[in-house]
Amino acid sequence: MLVDAGCGTKVDPKFRDIFAVERPEALLEDLASLGVAPKDITSVALTHLHFDHCGGGTMRGEDAKIKPTFPRARYMVRRSEWEGAHHANERNRASYLPRELRSAPEVGAARAPQCRRRDPPGVSMRKLPGHSEGHQGVFFDVPGARALYAVDLFPTVAHLPLPYIMAYDLYPLTTLETKRSVLREATREEWLILLEHDPDHFAIRVSARWRR
Repeated sequence: MLVDAGCGTKVDPKFRDIFAVERPEALLEDLASLGVAPKDITSVALTHLHFDHCGGGTMRGEDAKIKPTFPRARYMVRRSEWEGAHHANERNRASYLPRELRSAPEVGAARAPQCRRRDPPGVSMRKLPGHSEGHQGVFFDVPGARALYAVDLFPTVAHLPLPYIMAYDLYPLTTLETKRSVLREATREEWLILLEHDPDHFAIRVSARWRR
């Protein structure tokens, strides 16, 4: 199971420069270093459909056509996120690239699931509302701990204080309450929090002072 797929390799040099995308091929290279080929992935769980999280779900083939990066995988996303992405407004339209949303149904990627989701053992998904319509995080049971991939609820360490919320968030007050709840649980149960966008911190634990 793969959680999120990054920007992907379809980005052009201008896009890479604007968004400081240094290594769009990193995902596939890192999987290969673990001995995992694209065909080995059977599930792709997308936390939300912003381009920097779902773009790598598809790639451009030698014939220039868009195809699934992970040909044997079932792509999953919350229905509310799928619908929100396809009815974006002026406030959030820039985060949902048409090329990603257009290619998804053509290749069967990122479609709204019609059946009950079955998470693998030791993995569970949880809605973390505020950033987008269907933003969700993922829990991983790791040896001796529980880890939460908090995605864009806490993109960096700097976003741990309750009032520090990204300008991208659609519902900042909802984000604030989600942060309050998650930090309370994370402190009490000593979770590891995995950070998506922090260049210096991969995983952290939090103390009670962040709940203020």
